[in-house]
Amino acid sequence: MPLKKTKHRPLPGSIGRVLPGVLTLAACLAVWKAISLFFYPIFFPGPEVLLERMIAIYSDPASYTVIGQTLARIFEGFVISMLIGTALGLAMGLKRGIEIFFDSWIMVLLTFPAICWAFLSVLWFGLSETAPIFTIVLIVFPYVAMNIWAGTKAIEKDLVQMGEVYKADRLLILRKVLIPQLMPYIFSSLRIALSLSWKIALVAEAFGVGSGVGQKLIYWFQDTRVDMMLAWGVSFMIIMVLIDLLVFRTWARRTFAWRPQVAT
Repeated sequence: MPLKKTKHRPLPGSIGRVLPGVLTLAACLAVWKAISLFFYPIFFPGPEVLLERMIAIYSDPASYTVIGQTLARIFEGFVISMLIGTALGLAMGLKRGIEIFFDSWIMVLLTFPAICWAFLSVLWFGLSETAPIFTIVLIVFPYVAMNIWAGTKAIEKDLVQMGEVYKADRLLILRKVLIPQLMPYIFSSLRIALSLSWKIALVAEAFGVGSGVGQKLIYWFQDTRVDMMLAWGVSFMIIMVLIDLLVFRTWARRTFAWRPQVAT
């Protein structure tokens, strides 16, 4: 008598999406723990040691002042970079003469070493609040401009021409025609700018400011404490990821709620 083939029911959607990630995370933690057994905790801490260090950091009230100083610098540089980059990207996409003039300069700024801007900022502004913000802006805004420029070149020009036919002013065309079409590129630029800004801020603080998370990293580097460097770096990375998840992705989901979901 032939055996009946049994059909395997797929896991529910939520479990099917979460389970592979959980298994991958567990495997990574196991490998991490195994490797850490061959080193002293201060040179290569295991997951539990790193968690203890992070808890110690957030148990100290002074740590919140340090993190707040860095977040303020990141926010200022981030906002200025988005404003300059968005305006320049729009201008380059809409005006051929501006595009020709800034095309090469954008590439120069994109290829200029980030560490050089950090050193130059210290030489120009000294140990001040301006140095890290200036460094963030010079490095981040070309990426934003490049992204917005590409988005502006891809918009439907017929809609712009239709607005001009109906005598719509430039501000109305910008708000009702250009910005809605550029929203995917704007959200992409927001996430790129945030991911770059916090990394650059830490480097700039290590060389050009006497406070902040970057200074904590350089302090523990001089003390050869890899565990504390990782504790500060990973904990601050988690803060940046939470900002992306809770602010930018939530905002993006609400903005594009009308679009059908392609990925399952």
